[in-house]
Amino acid sequence: MRLRHGLFLAVVLIALPSHADVWVEPGEVPLPDWAKSVEIIRDDEALSVTPGGTRRGLIAAGVKLPLLGATRGPGCLSRWLLVGPLAYVCSDKVKLSADPPGVAESIHPTPADAMPYRYYFVGKDGADAFAKLSDADDETPAEQLERGWSIAGVGEIAHKGATYVVTRKGRYIPRAQLGAIAAYGFHGETVTNGELSFGWILPDKTSVLNDAKPTAKVIGARTRLQKIDVREAKVVGKDTFLRIGDGEWIRGKDARVPTLAPPPDEAGARWLDIELSTQTLVAYEGKTPVFATVVSTGRAAGSTPKGVHKIWVKLRSSTMSNADDATETTDDTTPYSIEDVPWVQYFSNGVAIHGAFWHRKFGNVASHGCVNVAPLDAMKLFDWTLPRLPRGWDATFPTAAEPATVIRVR
Repeated sequence: MRLRHGLFLAVVLIALPSHADVWVEPGEVPLPDWAKSVEIIRDDEALSVTPGGTRRGLIAAGVKLPLLGATRGPGCLSRWLLVGPLAYVCSDKVKLSADPPGVAESIHPTPADAMPYRYYFVGKDGADAFAKLSDADDETPAEQLERGWSIAGVGEIAHKGATYVVTRKGRYIPRAQLGAIAAYGFHGETVTNGELSFGWILPDKTSVLNDAKPTAKVIGARTRLQKIDVREAKVVGKDTFLRIGDGEWIRGKDARVPTLAPPPDEAGARWLDIELSTQTLVAYEGKTPVFATVVSTGRAAGSTPKGVHKIWVKLRSSTMSNADDATETTDDTTPYSIEDVPWVQYFSNGVAIHGAFWHRKFGNVASHGCVNVAPLDAMKLFDWTLPRLPRGWDATFPTAAEPATVIRVR
């Protein structure tokens, strides 16, 4: 997969100063009295930790950031504006605003279902993407999309008796050529007692037996990703059975059960453990598990790299594609393009934990190498790990103030 989005870091919430408190270098022209905020003009505008220094990240167009100060520095013809803790932007590329700082809902909607946009699959005959609605009248698409690709929509609009989806890229696609992707309600479990004494059913349906033996009587059934309590495990010959209730057993191979693991030496107060053999993820605070869920890791051996890693960037969404990269090596050669994959946390080059709305195979290997998580879990983990990402920002890098969360794959 490829990183297609700009990067940046989270701003800690602070009390906004009065204009008299805005810091300006001695002898410099003061900032205008009416200026209350800094408005970002274009998407993926760069922020840096110091004036002209290391990039801290990028931010979305339309966001208004607090105006906290101004100073000179390399790489900017005018002045660098301080817009947050360790966050500077060049004044040549933004504009001052009389409005208070804020983020419009249209820029970053608040997703109750963990889907930051409306997602669609391209239909079996492909889809035409037009740069303008008027182009649809002449049948001259700016882009033709392949079957099975997915796009992120921000709205729908009617034109001459037809409905078009407006995409995040500003394209117009006939709604009839797309299939809507429904939100997925599955989520992992909060661990309240420090014990990983539960799991999830793996097959679509599995039998509940009255004893821990292959010839036991079937007394019920459980369905896929249904949570089960694991009270006992018993090995009988070559088979393992799990007791999930009084006189209720299932075959161990029909469940995904996370296991406890000690923290790596590099782990901070919070860290994540991904176990390939069980296709599970556990979030820890120190030695105590606090959350667990099922995941889908890479199909090819080694595509999800084992070892201890650290989050090197978090993005609210990122387009992932191999459709125009003939040199990319994956476990298959099928072209794919998925716009605005949500809640992305890169931890090993181009390998990330992220939400996956295009399949529901969690508990089974299914990816090109990334750790696929159900969207509700992906958003929960994204909010839980460091560095944090406040609303209005698109991505965040670790800093000394918010060091990266450790991720171990084993």
